[in-house]
Amino acid sequence: YKGQFLVFEEGEYDSVGKEMNDKISSLQLIREDLHNPQITLYEHVEYKGRSRIVREATNLAGGGDDDIVSSHKVQRGVWLLCEHSDGSGPQHLARAHEDVPNYKAIDFNDKLSFLRPLRPGSGS
Repeated sequence: YKGQFLVFEEGEYDSVGKEMNDKISSLQLIREDLHNPQITLYEHVEYKGRSRIVREATNLAGGGDDDIVSSHKVQRGVWLLCEHSDGSGPQHLARAHEDVPNYKAIDFNDKLSFLRPLRPGSGS
């Protein structure tokens, strides 16, 4: 599960886009409960410094938390972390029980500008 990735939430897709066509080599199925998402962001590594609890899609750009986050803990759901405020650029998928004490390990230190929880599907 290395390299560039795409997130496909519940629905039908007729294409994976030009950049990923014929290039996908692995797939992860998200099985977590996506209802009531919550993540805690920390200013410094090892969950230190100022913290912020987030429960919905949040644009950090222009605020005091833009490009300062260095660690996180996911309480519920699965979160898409994005370097740019429009959701583009490098991304990281944050899951419960996979806390990240130091964003340097994922090459994301002081880069987070936008995050959103994955949306729950209709279930089956």
